[in-house]
Amino acid sequence: MIEQSFIQSICKSLKRGKSVNRLLPDGGKIVIDQLLPYICIYRYPADHQDVYLSGILRTQAAYILVSQDLDIRELVRCIASTVSSRFKAMMIIEMWPGKGADIEAFKVLCPSERAPATARALKEGLEEVKLDYPQLSVEVIDTKHRHPDGLPELLSIDQSKEAGSLIIGIEVPPIYISANKAYFALLYRKLRTRLSKVLKRAAFEFVRVQTANEFTHYLMMGKTRLTQLVRSADQRIAEVSERMNFLMRVTPVNDVTAWEKFKESKFQKVPSFKYRLIPLDPELEKRKLYSIELERIEDPTLAFLFRSKRKELELQLSMLEARQKQSFRHLSQSLFGEIPESTKRLAKDILSNISLANTTGAKKMKCYEFAELAKREIAIYQEKFPEIKIGVEIRHDVTGLMVSKSMLLVGDTLSINPARAEALIQHEVGTHILTYCNGKRQPIHQMYAGLDSYDQLQEGLAVLAEYFTGGLTAGRLRLLAARVLAADLMVKDADFIETFRYLKDELDFPPVSSFDITARIFRGGGFTKDAVYLRGLEQLLKFLHKGGNIETLYLGKFDLKHVSFIEELLHRTVLKKPVLPPFLKQNIVEKKLEKIRQGMSPLALLEPLQQLN
Repeated sequence: MIEQSFIQSICKSLKRGKSVNRLLPDGGKIVIDQLLPYICIYRYPADHQDVYLSGILRTQAAYILVSQDLDIRELVRCIASTVSSRFKAMMIIEMWPGKGADIEAFKVLCPSERAPATARALKEGLEEVKLDYPQLSVEVIDTKHRHPDGLPELLSIDQSKEAGSLIIGIEVPPIYISANKAYFALLYRKLRTRLSKVLKRAAFEFVRVQTANEFTHYLMMGKTRLTQLVRSADQRIAEVSERMNFLMRVTPVNDVTAWEKFKESKFQKVPSFKYRLIPLDPELEKRKLYSIELERIEDPTLAFLFRSKRKELELQLSMLEARQKQSFRHLSQSLFGEIPESTKRLAKDILSNISLANTTGAKKMKCYEFAELAKREIAIYQEKFPEIKIGVEIRHDVTGLMVSKSMLLVGDTLSINPARAEALIQHEVGTHILTYCNGKRQPIHQMYAGLDSYDQLQEGLAVLAEYFTGGLTAGRLRLLAARVLAADLMVKDADFIETFRYLKDELDFPPVSSFDITARIFRGGGFTKDAVYLRGLEQLLKFLHKGGNIETLYLGKFDLKHVSFIEELLHRTVLKKPVLPPFLKQNIVEKKLEKIRQGMSPLALLEPLQQLN
């Protein structure tokens, strides 16, 4: 029996709005992350706790895992009364595993007439498991017997009414374990993720109908705190990413001299590129990655995000091992994906329909002047992020522009059209550095280190910033399109010279531009990243047309496929809202955004005054 002083301390904490995280005898635990109008309970035999069912309950923000030998009825009654005094009602979900490996049905025991919305949400949600396990069925049974056989009820009907609570029982089929005790890890992972959402949705339906509702979205009923295990895993993954500094390691340091030699050879001899040394052992880094026990993370959303990032880092480490080898290209294709046919068609349309004005002899802005201009924008963000050092460096080992964390790196040979300066600053500082700084403020390191596949959205958002600030030119769009077609040629086994000639002779790019595009595509041994700029813009315009929120995209570094996860973490108050670029509040930008929401293709982004290089 649980001591009365323990019970009172739990309920006292809840009344004060504090979280609860206490151990119970025989491996039990009570966790209430925030005061919620529902709780999940699993009473297990003293000699056998189903760790898989326990894992499902641990995904919830309020749960009790307890030995059957321990009487928790008074604890449950006290919690129910305390919660009901705040929300006017409470739902108690007791769960237990079905006995027998041949059981393939969920049994939901509840007063379906008293809480039809909750029963319906449970039935519909549990039936979604059929997508992974078609043999499964769901039975909703209207009964007063809503607890495991052989155990006393948690609360009698009268006690339940007095405490303002509703009790629902769910028998979970152990489909994740075979008759010979084999464990189906991938099936269990999917089941745990689905049930995590099903339970919260059912609770939300109960809350919406039966309680004084303070929740506007079911995800607000999720966990708000990060465990030490989550923080440790997140930090260790980010450390591998930062040590690797992948993009710097696959970018040549001798572009300028390589161009000079290529020009001297009359464009006949393939240039030789040099790279920075790799200051780590990829095999050891992979070992560190897979020593992180992601399977122990109780939060399915974070476990999924970390697992996906780990796979990407493993691939990048393999690419470092294969740098300047043929296998590098194939690994690059795995990392960035195939180039969609729609993106290739778009690239061809851009190159066919957009011509360039002749700007030969126009005055150019050099590196020092550009750096001074960039410092003004950097000062704005430095004030907003005083804890982060933001700056600009002029480098001899960088061609063009590059961002490394919160630093803008400017190549000492930079020469740009002054009309493009503001757009490039918003591309690099107002997008890449800003999202890094916003991510750095989050409690999850991956928000600044970057979730998997983040490049596509980052580059699409950065190019859109050029459009918003009036600097997306015909030349810029042609460049992005040419990169797509050059990458496609490389993937189809064209060599450096063939790709260069295609750009110069068939697409009419100047020799130096043709070289720059080709060098970027062939760096490391064949790098398809440059195809994601146009693809990212294409996908971003579709996202905004469908009503997507652009402000969310500045929260850190992630891909559009992660937006639902990011929004979940925002609802759970795990993540903080981002600082936004000032240009988003300009009237002309708001008008442009409204046009995009009505539907626009990348070609339509060009304006009459922007038809210049």
